This record gives sequence, C-alpha cells and structure tokens, in this order.
Amino acid sequence: MTEILIRKARKSDLLAIQRLLSTYFLDMEGLEPENFILAEIEGKIIGCAALIKSAFHGKDFLEIHSIAVHPNFRGKGIGTRLIKHLLTTMEGPGCDLYVRTTAPAFFKKLNFTKIENSEKLFLWEDCENCDHFEKCTQHAMRYSYNC
Repeated sequence: MTEILIRKARKSDLLAIQRLLSTYFLDMEGLEPENFILAEIEGKIIGCAALIKSAFHGKDFLEIHSIAVHPNFRGKGIGTRLIKHLLTTMEGPGCDLYVRTTAPAFFKKLNFTKIENSEKLFLWEDCENCDHFEKCTQHAMRYSYNC
C-alpha cells in the first residue's frame, strides 16, 4: 500500500470531509474542518476523525466525533491510525476521552471501555432529551489517559 499521510485538516478540505462523512450518513453540525485530522493517500482523503471539546452539566471533556474511512480502505488499519494519532496529540481538560459509537468492538481494541447509561446522560445533552435513549444503538465509551 502507498504511504498514508495523517495530517490536520484545512478549510479547503471541507468538501472532501463532507463527502466522506455522507457515506455513513454523518454530518458536520457544529464542527469546522479544523476539528478534523485526515488520512490521505496520494492527495486523496480516505479517512477523517474529529476531536472536539464538549461541555455539559459543568463538565468539560474531549470527545472523538465523526470518524469515517472510505469503504474501499476499511479494514486496513486507517481508523486505528487516526485514533492513535488523536491519542498521542490531544490536549484538553480532564483525564478521559469519550466517544459515542455504533462500532464498540473497534474502540474496545484501542482500550476504550463501555460506560453506563447514567454517565452517558451526564455527558451529553442530546442523550438526556432523546426519546430513543432506552433503545439507542450508540455505545458510549471512555479512554482514560495520564494527566
């Protein structure tokens, strides 16, 4: 495989990020291109992941948001490289990184652990007000790192 470049996104990457996210019916609501890192091969964006600072109930925390890998490149370690890059470069509040995902096995391999619904309610306002909370397909997970 050709070398994969992991880099910070720029404003000019907006359309490529939107196109990639739309493959999985994800959107960029509340996100800017600069929130993302990208996986790129020969100038083509094949993966992206966003790291954002969130706050709810007076708690500030970091959250992985909107991770996607082009379908032709899935299963090749690109998502893992994106997450590992975020883990080694992140700066922010607290000692925990959170994610809501429909792919918990992927994050479990990267040492994330599932959190209880009560903590999920404490972290995300949209969970607190959701009519589908009891049958939600998103798993909330945490990665604890050294402060």
